Amino acid sequence: MGDYEKQYGWGLIGPGRFAREFAEELGDVERARLVAVASRSQERAESFARDFGFERTYTSYEDLIDDSDVDIVYIVLPHVFHRDVAEKALAAGKAVVCEKPLTPSSRETGALIEFAKEKGAFLMEAMKTGFLPAVRLARDWIEQGAIGEVRLAKADFCFQGPDDPSDRLMNPELAGGAVLDVGIYPLYLVRFLLGEVEKVSSFGALASTGVEDSAAILTAHTSGASSALTCSFRTAEHMDAVILGTDGEIRIPTFHAAKTVELYKDGFLYEQEEFPDCGMVRPEIEAVMRSLDEGKVESQLHSHKDTLRLAEIMDEVRDQLGAKRPE
Repeated sequence: MGDYEKQYGWGLIGPGRFAREFAEELGDVERARLVAVASRSQERAESFARDFGFERTYTSYEDLIDDSDVDIVYIVLPHVFHRDVAEKALAAGKAVVCEKPLTPSSRETGALIEFAKEKGAFLMEAMKTGFLPAVRLARDWIEQGAIGEVRLAKADFCFQGPDDPSDRLMNPELAGGAVLDVGIYPLYLVRFLLGEVEKVSSFGALASTGVEDSAAILTAHTSGASSALTCSFRTAEHMDAVILGTDGEIRIPTFHAAKTVELYKDGFLYEQEEFPDCGMVRPEIEAVMRSLDEGKVESQLHSHKDTLRLAEIMDEVRDQLGAKRPE
């Protein structure tokens, strides 16, 4: 049995925009101790630490990793830097939670997973969506047959982003592009709800830098269901999902950070569940610490197998699009 009262020290590497959202919820988790934040900019690290209550700052990622009070290293850097920093933390015996995608390719992802296994250290891709109670309830409804046989799903993650060629999203050397950044969300969702993906077909548009700025993705699943997905950082915002069955439908507004899930039958709202207080990443944070309580080296809710398969699918999508990769 695990020690479910233990407090875990968290160290955060890369205090950017999403790191602020993560840290805000991390500070509300009773068993999480906000130990340290690391940035190449001392000023940025100190400002972030003041804003969220971290105890100390570092300008060296290695120094944070070496901090004996840090149990869990949360990495929220551009994708191309994930593997190197994660390997250093794993080698030091730290648990690692790394923002999605774990790495920019299935080859690197597989290598990092094997490295974590060799070190016997916990590693998880921070894919928050499947930990959310609204999304888990949607899967329960599907498994209970609430909408009959699932035939189709549609999910989008589109927004109006940057057009600066040097921006992380636009830069191929930083593994930019819509698929790795936001396309991973609808791909994750339909695999989570509809089962394994056995075939994928992709179409889209490339930015001036060679990365994909928009993509439409069709997936066929071993369950017999199919899905139509979109992702973009060059369109109007749309981030909803719908799952269609022979006896009804499930709607998940803003599915990647869902707080509401709706069940429709005969075109009318049959059941609605809301989870206003769950947060966006708190369920994921709590799940990580429960896994560590139980001595696990991966999360059962988002396993290494899940992470690697997502990476393989995204490789295939980007190949079909002809998107430019890091040199």
